[in-house]
This record gives sequence, C-alpha cells and structure tokens, in this order.
Amino acid sequence: MEVSILGSGSGGNSTFVNIDGVKILVDAGFSGKKLEEKLNNIGETLTEIKGILITHEHTDHIQGAGIVSRKYNIPIYITKESYLAGSAKLGKISEGNLIFIDTFEFIIKEKIKVQPFDVMHDAERTVGFRIEEISSGKTLGISTDIGYIDTRVRAFFRDVNIMIIESNYDYQMLMDCNYPWDLKDRVKSRNGHLSNNDAARFICDNYSSNLKKVYLAHISKDSNKFSIVSHTITSEMNRRNISIPVEITTQDTVTELYKL
Repeated sequence: MEVSILGSGSGGNSTFVNIDGVKILVDAGFSGKKLEEKLNNIGETLTEIKGILITHEHTDHIQGAGIVSRKYNIPIYITKESYLAGSAKLGKISEGNLIFIDTFEFIIKEKIKVQPFDVMHDAERTVGFRIEEISSGKTLGISTDIGYIDTRVRAFFRDVNIMIIESNYDYQMLMDCNYPWDLKDRVKSRNGHLSNNDAARFICDNYSSNLKKVYLAHISKDSNKFSIVSHTITSEMNRRNISIPVEITTQDTVTELYKL
C-alpha cells in the first residue's frame, strides 16, 4: 500500500492510493491540470488511475472528477445523494463510469476492498472510507470533512494502519477570526468540522499497535496554525505515552509517497 496526500484544505482535496498496482484517488477537488501536476510530483499520472472515490459533493472534493473521468475513462464511485446534489459540477458522466455506492462494501479490480461509512457534515451526504489491501489486510481510514466522531466512525477506523483525519480548527482562533458568527457556528457544529482537540482525542482513543502513520487534513488557513495543530496533537499523545509519526498536510504541498 502506497499513499500520498495530493493536497487538503478548503481550496481542494485529493488523496492518491496504490494497492497492488491498482491506483485510485479519494476525491478530486482540483482541476484536471492541477491533479496531473500533483501526481507527477510522485511519479504518477492520471492515465494510471482506475477509480475516483468521492466523499461528498462540495466543490473542493469534486472539482476535477467529471473532467478527469471523461478524459481518461475513469469510474467515479459516489453516493446517489452526492451525485444528485453535485451533478451540475460533475457534468455528464458515462453510464459505465458512474457507480453508485451505499454503506455496503465493494471491490475494485479484485485487489481493493472499500467500506464507505456515513459521517456528520453539512453536505447532502458525506462518507468516509475504510480501504483494505485484500492480499495483505493492510488498511487505511480516511475522513477529511467531519463534524463529530460517533461510534460508527470509531468502528471503521479501528485497527487501521494509516489514518487520515481532519484537524480543521483551533477553538480560540475560530472565535477570534473574522468569520461571521453563523459561519463560526457552522464550523464548530456537529455537522461542521473537527477541532484540533477532537482530532487529538480521536487519534489517541483509537490508537492500536497496528497504527503506523497519521495524516492531519483540511487545516483551516483562517482559524488554525500548523504550530498549534502540532502542539495540540503532540501534547495529547505525550500525555497518553503514544508515539507514532504524524504529518500535517497542506493545501499546496504533495506529501512524499508513504509505503506501508
């Protein structure tokens, strides 16, 4: 299993995953040109992508999905609710490349098992994914837009080897920033985004010896700072005597290809 975060934030989100030679994207929230540039940074190309998993219909997650699907004949895996809400942004998708998913697992190219699970966020419907390499049992859990961690989310992240989880805002910075109050309420609501403190607790609560790498995603540029994220996560891990590699992702930087 190989993973790279191509970018994460309010301006675009996409994650590259390679499992037994089957290469997929989770979200495609950049233009097709930008996605190709980002993939080239890790020696990959859109011509090799075999599927795009969509978490929800917000523009920063689907901007390039339709264009890329049409140009490179790539299947899109998406809930019917997200498709209906985002169809205008996606444009026409060929019938063979539009695959509706629900809460049941599905298999890609006999190599990848994907388990979608519903999460709380203010889209028509938002899902996270538990992605498993069938040959080895190695697993990845990803949820980049999520307002609240419930028992279902905990279950799908249990014993994963790689965790990609949102750490969107610092509470005090959110309260002090120039967002209007209705936006502040939206961000910190159960259907909004996850705070640094919430992410720190979740990582530690769900920690097991199987966990080898954590990526922190969707960091706000207005209500968060990398130094605060790092301090919050590290402090909680130190308090619980947990030591694992944690990488903070950015909007513009492609992370190095991590091989598990």
